[in-house]
Amino acid sequence: MKKVLLLSLMSVAGCRGWDTEERPIHLIKNMDTQERGRAGRRDSTGLFADGRMSRLPVEGTVAQGQLGEDPLWEEGVDEKGEPSKVLPANVKTEFEAQAAHGRGRFEIYCTPCHGPAMDGKGTIAALALDGGPRLTVPPPSLHMERISKEMVVGKIYSAIRNGVNAGNMPSYAPQIPVADRWAIVAYVKSEQMKKDPAVQMEPGGVVGPDTSKGPTAEAGAVLYKTKTCNACHSIDGSKLVGPSFKGVWGKTEQTSAGDVVVDMAYLKESVTAPMAKIVNGYPPAMPPQVLTDPEIESIALFLQTLK
Repeated sequence: MKKVLLLSLMSVAGCRGWDTEERPIHLIKNMDTQERGRAGRRDSTGLFADGRMSRLPVEGTVAQGQLGEDPLWEEGVDEKGEPSKVLPANVKTEFEAQAAHGRGRFEIYCTPCHGPAMDGKGTIAALALDGGPRLTVPPPSLHMERISKEMVVGKIYSAIRNGVNAGNMPSYAPQIPVADRWAIVAYVKSEQMKKDPAVQMEPGGVVGPDTSKGPTAEAGAVLYKTKTCNACHSIDGSKLVGPSFKGVWGKTEQTSAGDVVVDMAYLKESVTAPMAKIVNGYPPAMPPQVLTDPEIESIALFLQTLK
């Protein structure tokens, strides 16, 4: 009896517990103790011959939306590789349903910048706490004429897939699947048509003026819109993100590289390497543009008309 009592006291005393830095004893090992792999670390299990825990895609794997089997559906371009003026057949035949689905996707991904009303007044585009703009280049209203009437549906799709203005709007391809991108395009077009009856579901659009017969001021006026110069440069003297084009031709501008006369040489440099000479008082916000020499010359002729 005494031995039983002594063993009981020892058992109670042994369960008091105490601090220790030793690992607890697992009599039955389970997933709490098994080794696991973590991305970015070497494989110490010997499971993979190359010692990499983060695995590469299986050879021959192609991501969804990258098969290239349907350029219109996947890239938004026609058989010539130009932005498509028509919607994919399934989007057109189910336009209302597509637009309804696209509304939810638009509210998630697009309203922070473009706003619920598509007026370019989203939360991110609002003024910062110090009263200054949060974005150097503000997002445009999707109801403005150059987008609602002139921008073809394939170009709207491309903006979602590839981004625009050298990343000022980044690509949303990783976040938005192909079908949802077209649903967003359908929703944008449906809202544009509600606001302005003159807007068409599949506008003819102005992808670019014909300069095959030489540069003209008229072609330059079209390029001013289609190349979105009007988003940053006014033609009435008002100050936007960039200096106004009114009366700018032949004017001497003070820039980060000294005084410069606005002529053909300066215009070409401003188009291809806009960071070389930044006009004082304006942010370095313009991305490089890809224009042909006739197109640049057409813009020059257009600028010369803006007295």
